[in-house]
Amino acid sequence: MRVLHIAKYAFERPGGMERHVETLTRGLAAAGVDVSVLVYDTTGQASSRLVDGVRVEPVGVWGHLGSQAIAPAMIGRARQLARARRFDVVHQHWPDPFAHVVASLVPGEPAQVVSWHSDIVRQRVLGPLYQRLAPHLLKRLDAVVGATQAHLNSTQMDRFVPFEKRHVIPYGIDTRPLALTEAVQRKAEALRAQHGHKPLVFALGRHVYYKGFDVLIRAMAAVPAVLLLGGSGPMSAELRELASSTGAQVHFAGEIPEADLPAYFHACDVYCLSSIATAEAFGIVQAEAMVCGKPVVNTWLHNGVNALAPEGLCALTVQPGDAAALSAALNQVLADPALAHRLGEAGRARVLQSFSVEAMVNQTLALYQSLI
Repeated sequence: MRVLHIAKYAFERPGGMERHVETLTRGLAAAGVDVSVLVYDTTGQASSRLVDGVRVEPVGVWGHLGSQAIAPAMIGRARQLARARRFDVVHQHWPDPFAHVVASLVPGEPAQVVSWHSDIVRQRVLGPLYQRLAPHLLKRLDAVVGATQAHLNSTQMDRFVPFEKRHVIPYGIDTRPLALTEAVQRKAEALRAQHGHKPLVFALGRHVYYKGFDVLIRAMAAVPAVLLLGGSGPMSAELRELASSTGAQVHFAGEIPEADLPAYFHACDVYCLSSIATAEAFGIVQAEAMVCGKPVVNTWLHNGVNALAPEGLCALTVQPGDAAALSAALNQVLADPALAHRLGEAGRARVLQSFSVEAMVNQTLALYQSLI
């Protein structure tokens, strides 16, 4: 079986969608599938390469319209690859309207699959435009995949995806890199010592509006703990100023190397997902924290975030944008070791039982086979 994935960026770029595509395609390749991944390259320097059996095919970007990369050369590259490899399946990853243009022009008659990671949010031009174009671009759409049922309840897909073409395949979380090895333990202890063995709250992601890191920093002003905030983005300078003005204890960790992430998860006392908009549709980072046995404080987004870490089972959940409620929940977990342990153990069990890589790969393969 030959499959083309059209993703956003290559494996090396941090992000939940990127991590999912990497885990899925590596798993498919290990199962014997011939997998190619077409990705945007913003550096202009990347070249085709083989990564654990996956053919990564970068294409240069001309520019961006909002958050959407524009890469006309991707059309020609997709057609070239399709003529050489004769793909059985083309698998796109939403939200990425340009990928749908590319997929619609792939020659032959491959099955067309879309993974629906989230709706388009806060895109006043692209959102309505895509809603009008999607039924025409996706006339040959065979299946839409969502990580939870909440993903598939999106009103944005109602115009062009009948219910019988919607399939729930939970994300698979690769637990192996998150194991508490001696090396990870030493790094975690060093992190705790670096911050005076104070309680640690960890949060990670691009510094953009929907992550709600500004809300989290305001909440931390009333929490006797240090916030380890990983990542970077257009709001980084603003967040630093906010931390200074509120007096919150915040350590800006920047882009954390993949090899160091397990130490941050194991060092922290609680992981906080403070997102304020449904552009956050699942939160793979909270799943990784759960694998490490950490309690989670998250927000009511009524989507995959809460399906992954339900209130009272493995998380305390507050209304998005409510700094006072967020600080109260963090303080509650930090002050109650028994509660923290119960939430953490339940979260770890939930991910291991319901979000395995093996199950994701097997269910994806079964879907492909049913379509071709």
